[in-house]
Amino acid sequence: MKLLIDIGNTSAKLAVADTDILHFERLTESWKDAFARLAATFRLDVVHISTVAGDDPLLNEALTALRLPVLWLNASVPCPVKPISNVHPALGADRWAADIGALSQDADHTLLIIDAGTCITYDVISREGCILGGAISPGVQLRLHAMHEHTALLPAIKAEQEAVLLGNDTRTAMLSAAVNGARFEIEGYIRHLLQDYPDLHVFLTGGNTFRFSDDITCPITHDPYLVFKGLAAL
Repeated sequence: MKLLIDIGNTSAKLAVADTDILHFERLTESWKDAFARLAATFRLDVVHISTVAGDDPLLNEALTALRLPVLWLNASVPCPVKPISNVHPALGADRWAADIGALSQDADHTLLIIDAGTCITYDVISREGCILGGAISPGVQLRLHAMHEHTALLPAIKAEQEAVLLGNDTRTAMLSAAVNGARFEIEGYIRHLLQDYPDLHVFLTGGNTFRFSDDITCPITHDPYLVFKGLAAL
């Protein structure tokens, strides 16, 4: 079985996969304790890691003690589903994992892969297997945090999954702009891409989910384990 690790900007997550994702959790203890517990429950054979953080000596120490082969995903690791061209050397491991996760589920259409976490990232892959480009914008919580940090009076508030269109006080107005603004941004990308790529299939993952307008009729797959599915496919 594969031990899968996804280290993001705000948290670290672990999963165990065989042919499917068998277990998922957020890291709430030391790496050493988490690995020992999972190794006692599952027969682990290999570790696949996606990280956007810096070097972690405690993680490295725990991996050494685990004594398993370790694959650190980066843009030079080829996609196992089909050849993909125009992979930028600086493409983040988390984005590449999500791309591979989407390709493992649909390799025959134009794909828009969206990871709505601390930042909202967009990758577009043609049906021929070429990464056409992408975009990065602040995520919902980051938008709220920026408004609080860069003004004198706007409060610090936590993101919610949905918000009213028009707020009636400071808090609901901030939520409206952060949540609906992110949704409108995503819908705008989808609508523009559909003009050139009518076969578009959207994959959405990350900590934020959105309910899109009824006129968005292309397939949209919400997959919270998209990054892990990419790591598992390697």
